[in-house]
Parts: sequence; structure tokens; C-alpha cells
Amino acid sequence: MDEATIKVIVFDLDGTLYEETEHFDYYAEQVAKRLQETERPPFWNDYRAVLAGRHPLRIGSVYDTKEDLILQLEKGAVREARRWSGEQLEARAAEALYPGAVTIDLDRFFSIGDLWWVPSSIGRHYGLTNEDTYAAFLETREWMMGPEFTMKGAPGFAETLAELREKTALVLMTNSPEPDSEAILRKLGLADVFHYKIFQAAKPVKTVAHLEAIRARFGVEYKQMLCVGDNVGNDILPARQLGCQTMLIDAYGLAKPDDADVIVASTSACVPVLRRLL
Repeated sequence: MDEATIKVIVFDLDGTLYEETEHFDYYAEQVAKRLQETERPPFWNDYRAVLAGRHPLRIGSVYDTKEDLILQLEKGAVREARRWSGEQLEARAAEALYPGAVTIDLDRFFSIGDLWWVPSSIGRHYGLTNEDTYAAFLETREWMMGPEFTMKGAPGFAETLAELREKTALVLMTNSPEPDSEAILRKLGLADVFHYKIFQAAKPVKTVAHLEAIRARFGVEYKQMLCVGDNVGNDILPARQLGCQTMLIDAYGLAKPDDADVIVASTSACVPVLRRLL
């Protein structure tokens, strides 16, 4: 990473600005309660199996809600397709279903880039709609706004961003709605640190469009922008394609060395990297 050239830093929110994880279990509970009672035990069995790495659905995979298949992609092409049971489809059958590149969206193809997508994918497998799982998501975000969800913040992170904003434009770009995102920022002491905020960003579908608008807004080149996030598909890959510099928070240890310019394991590990920009 070329620290001397960076003039704008674009941050994701969830999984990037904080390290708490208990909200994922809460979200799973909100999804589960929308299922038929008979579907709840297998839902929880699958959820625990995913967390333990014993399920074909895992971070880095893609879930096809239409075909109920779990995909592994390579440069957009389907390298492997498995049924929910783990049974692998024959190559000929997979090619017939996916003759071209798969385009990740927010409706049919779910990129399992972080744990937010796990309860929703399992819920879809057991018959819920996008509307059902989104209602569960909004209920979770409302809970996160309240006093029960406590947040400590990564040591030195808020202070570092407060110093950075004096010389570098800081942008928030999140898929989450504004009210709960602002509440989380207040809990983290980051309410006033960003020069510009984008909510309900519809990443990865609109990531490139947002980055183009940010570049124009601040009058910089892409190589002068640093994008920080925990989701390769949402935050990192589109930015790299434009020529932005990138920092990936790889909490699950799944990244390849060339996935980003800088790879760290946590929000806390971002702090010394960001301080090099001061």
C-alpha cells in the first residue's frame, strides 16, 4: 500500500468498524421464529454446523436461492455446485445450470462474505422469502440500537480516525439503514468522524457506482482511495477493479495473499496500518 498517496478512505460498517459478533445469533433467532415450528430444529442444526465449518455453506461460498445450491466460484464461473446435503453435482449438470458467469445480486445469488448472510441463506432454504429475512434483519438492527447491545470499540480506533479526518476524507459506505447505523456509530464514538456517509448502498451491485461518485465528489484518482472492508465481494474486489487501494479484514482467515493490498485479522489490527497514514 502506498500510504503517501491516499486522500480518501472508504470504510464499510459491520464487521469493519467493530468486532462484536453476538448480533449474528440474535439475527438467527429472528429468522428462526419466522419459520414453521417443524423447520426450526433443522435450521439451528444447520446454523451451528456452518459456524463449526461442518456444512457446505460457508464463508466464501455463494448460495443460489432459486436452485437451492451452494456454489464455489472462480472468476465468476461456477467451479463447483453442491446440494444442501453436500452432494456435488456432476460437472455436466452444473454447466447446464450455469453456462456463463454468475452475477452476485441481493435476490437470487447470495455471496456469503460474512456471517450476516448465513441465517438469511438458511432461512431461504427452509422456505422464507427475502421479505421475511429482511424483516428479521431490521428487527436485529433495532435491537442493536438499544442498550442491550453493548459495544466497546477497538482500542485506539476512534482516536485514529479522529486524527485522520484532519488530513484525509473519510467516507462510510454500508448496506445497513441510516437510523441503526447512526446509533452504532454513536456507540463507537464515530458519530462525527465521517465527511460523507452512504447508507443502504446495495453492495456489491452498486459498489462501483458509489466509488465513481466518491472519486468525483472529492476530486481524486482511484489510486488515491483506500477501501477498507471485511467482505471481498462487496468491498474489496470492485474497488481493486477500479484501481483503488484496499485493506481487507479477514476475520475467518480465508483470504488469499493477493485478495487485497493489506490483509489484517481484525478491526484492532487496522489501527497500526491506519496510523501510518498520519
